[in-house]
Amino acid sequence: MHEIIVGVDDTTTSRKAAERAAKIATALDQPLHLVMSAKDGLSLDIQVGGENFHVDWIASASQFLQDLCGNLPVPTATYALGGTDPAKSLVEAAERLDASMIVVGNRRVKGVARLLGAIATDVIHHAPCDVLVVNTTH
Repeated sequence: MHEIIVGVDDTTTSRKAAERAAKIATALDQPLHLVMSAKDGLSLDIQVGGENFHVDWIASASQFLQDLCGNLPVPTATYALGGTDPAKSLVEAAERLDASMIVVGNRRVKGVARLLGAIATDVIHHAPCDVLVVNTTH
């Protein structure tokens, strides 16, 4: 069974892309797979005053993905953390899962890339399947 892959992060625009991907996955009776890129510095110890805090990005990201999967209107959703390059992570997931489509949003766009977005443009150039760029800026 082919999967629908969607790139997400913890933004409102990313949720819009995930919601669109969920609708498509449901309509096509295909599973949905969310991919979130890892940040540099996966954990951090912070001292504020006399208190120490440990921030574990992987645990936070995994909880975010689990919550998002549970809130999407789709019967089957899985997730994974990718590398630090979002486009490469999406393409690798699509290749590994033999995906039929990658869904990305078009946010964080500047200059000439603003027509699609830098990540969307990179995904389009390397994807082994169809790519849907969701207009998440309106």
